[in-house]
Amino acid sequence: MDWTSPVVCALARVAPEPLRSRLNGEGCLVVAHARAAARRTGGRRAAATAGVLECLDVLAAVVRSRIRRAPSVTAGTTPRPLRPGRGNSPMTRLTDDIRLAWRRLRSKPATVVTAIGMLALGVGITTTMFTLVDALILTPVPFRDADRLAAVAMFDDHGGSNAVPVPVFDAWRDAGVFEAVNGASQKPATIDTPSGPATEAGALVTPGLFEMLGVQPIRGRTFAPGEGRAGTDDVVIVSEGFWRDRLAADPDIIGRVLDLDGERVRVVGVMPGSFRFPYSRSVIWRPIDYDAPPAAVADLKPVAYARFATGVPEADALRQATTIARDVDATMTTRRATPMALARGSFDVYSSNAVPVLAGGVAMVFLGLCANVFSLLLARLGARRRELGVSSALGASRGRLVRQAAIEHLMIGAAAAVAGLGMGWLLVAWARGYVPAWMTAQSLNTVDLDLRALAIVASAGMMAALLAGFPPAWLGTRVTPGDALRADLRTGTDSRATRATTRMLLAGEIAFACALLVGAAVLVESFVNLTRADRGLDTRNVVAAQLSLPERAFPDRASRVAFADAVEQGVGALPGVTQLAISYGLPPDGAAIHFSPFVSDVPGAEPVRQMLNSYTVGGDFFDLFGIPLRQGRFFDAGDPPDSVVVGERLARLLWPEGGAVGHTFHFAGETAQYHVVGVVGELTTPTLDPQQDLPEFYRPLTTRGLSYMNLSLRCAGRCPDREALIATIHAASPRVVIGQLGPLDDAYLDQLERPRAAAVLTGAFAVIALFASAGGLFSVLSYAVGRRRREFGIRAALGARPGEIRGLVFRDGAVVVVTGLAAGAIAAALLARVLRGLAFGVTAASPIIWIVVPGAIALAAGLAAWRPARQAARVDPVTLLRDA
Repeated sequence: MDWTSPVVCALARVAPEPLRSRLNGEGCLVVAHARAAARRTGGRRAAATAGVLECLDVLAAVVRSRIRRAPSVTAGTTPRPLRPGRGNSPMTRLTDDIRLAWRRLRSKPATVVTAIGMLALGVGITTTMFTLVDALILTPVPFRDADRLAAVAMFDDHGGSNAVPVPVFDAWRDAGVFEAVNGASQKPATIDTPSGPATEAGALVTPGLFEMLGVQPIRGRTFAPGEGRAGTDDVVIVSEGFWRDRLAADPDIIGRVLDLDGERVRVVGVMPGSFRFPYSRSVIWRPIDYDAPPAAVADLKPVAYARFATGVPEADALRQATTIARDVDATMTTRRATPMALARGSFDVYSSNAVPVLAGGVAMVFLGLCANVFSLLLARLGARRRELGVSSALGASRGRLVRQAAIEHLMIGAAAAVAGLGMGWLLVAWARGYVPAWMTAQSLNTVDLDLRALAIVASAGMMAALLAGFPPAWLGTRVTPGDALRADLRTGTDSRATRATTRMLLAGEIAFACALLVGAAVLVESFVNLTRADRGLDTRNVVAAQLSLPERAFPDRASRVAFADAVEQGVGALPGVTQLAISYGLPPDGAAIHFSPFVSDVPGAEPVRQMLNSYTVGGDFFDLFGIPLRQGRFFDAGDPPDSVVVGERLARLLWPEGGAVGHTFHFAGETAQYHVVGVVGELTTPTLDPQQDLPEFYRPLTTRGLSYMNLSLRCAGRCPDREALIATIHAASPRVVIGQLGPLDDAYLDQLERPRAAAVLTGAFAVIALFASAGGLFSVLSYAVGRRRREFGIRAALGARPGEIRGLVFRDGAVVVVTGLAAGAIAAALLARVLRGLAFGVTAASPIIWIVVPGAIALAAGLAAWRPARQAARVDPVTLLRDA
């Protein structure tokens, strides 16, 4: 029953002419068509809602005409054209289009919210990835004119050192080759805080360094000229994070006296939390004058940081710096001045491969979500073909229809950009806590939203609106009145071009999801293989601690040995502790790293260029970790300091013929010989980066003082809890600084944070892409079923069984899924080439992967198609034909 016609006619009675005539004529027809279109797509409830909204619009038009808000036309005369700037101005037309678009968007809130949510997710993920890439790769140095800043070192073909001799540093400053030259040296600092002593990353810097970088403190001042000499170095600058976290944001921080490395120092400034220099974790800075330094740091050499002068080519400045250095220091005759980036070098092999994969995953997710919204909006416009055809018959031009549809989609894009900004802010906040140290340690910049990121948000939102909005607006409005009416009267299905475009986009989404799922499966299985790889030692039920012994509390070796003995006795007496060992260095972090080539005692042996790890251990170290003895023996109490035990890899490198025990080797340029007393099984660090898995050798514990030590203990069953271990260690000395403390297995897992992060992020992208493709398939099939209700009713009336009708819907979905899987297999094959550097013991051709991935996609597609197929099978032909 059409109840809207009497309502429209009643409103027409109180409307002025000529509005009354239009309402009595085409007004009732337009309202009836709107209700019919809503009923075909949403049922009786949607028809009732559309009728109410249309009647309210008629009422609003009547009210506006009565208060003279509408243009008046005198009966019997030719209407006057509307004057520009009033009712027919471009701004008025735009306002009307926006109001009409808002009404249409409100009529289908579920579709609109879904589209906005998908686009917002794509914008948020894209913004977060750009923020990470921008902070860590594009602009890792956030200082003023960063392209003119560099660390300048002296290198030759055989290497060199980042630090330069003080005479060379002074000559560069005096010669004026650079606009400014300042120096810095890394020096950790142990500082007393309200929560106890803490060792933090620190640096000694020359006055003027902060000004050269173009940074200012948020409180206090920087170092003044003359500070840093012996007697004037009792000042310190701390970071904002250290001030807030360790010093409780003391408002009287400027002038506060702290105990730093046994000295009383005065805080003169607080640097902003975003300032990170010369290393990403530096939080404490003290001044130094390398010409007259305090005795404790008299042997330090500066790393020279220079700002190149404007107008002077960098190559010319470096050439002059090389000449000056060679004139000042005879040891520099073969070396040349070499610039180095301020950020900590380039990414390692794994990182260089992982970042492009993650960026590609973000691009796939973004395009997949845009394609999903594209399909959704195109299907939505397809459901309005009759309405568009009627509008075209009433005189609406193609441009007007495209403009109205584009405005609707732009409004969706604008809402998605705003929502994407909020989502990006949340994701960036999450990323700051989740992004592993291997990424943040490469950069001097902080991961945070800035103006560049906000510009990317706006650009991503606009791109999403363009990709997902304008093509549907163009394709969906390509309709003539006759075609629209014929299609509606015949079957209600969309045009062939619309169906082909929608299915092509869905197949592309499934291809993206397939490729990402294959990549995620490879990375996840690779991570699992890394966790299960043989490490060469037994870390089960082993707890390890890092202990730092400040010089002021342990001034000599005897005091440090006494502390080690007390710790061994105290910790060894704890319940459950069965074995205990003290060492300098502990896998997987390693200990001392040797870069120099080494030479065996074999006559005519060539130097071996290979970095090495060395550990300083006692004989109980090998027993605790179950490291097998291959040849010779372990250390004895009376072994001299030059005795060593070598790993199998080092033994093969030096003595390929075997028989390493009894031989010697030395490092190039050194006279000290190391005598091999034993060969043990090789320690292996499960990694894809060969620079992290190095050969090793061991020296007896007597060779070094114990200013820093690692404590390892093995437990039978449950280990003592953390609080008990800390209390026992502090019972030996409350001045010791306890670093990392926990199961050694956790340290190995920390070494795998890169593959773990890559696997988790790629898996998250794959899941998003899978749900997006399944949601797109569900939406499109639901719209198709709604449009084909009359067809299904006719089929049912002609004898088609419900299973056959469900099969039609499932077949449509299956065609899309199979096409997408075929394209996804090709994309996965291409992705496999990129993943070679990220995979450990697995390939993209693994049969398990190609069983799980298609199965997951088929399951998701089946669930997405189940409800539309069920709706199609439940169409009542009697009710459908009666309502037609």
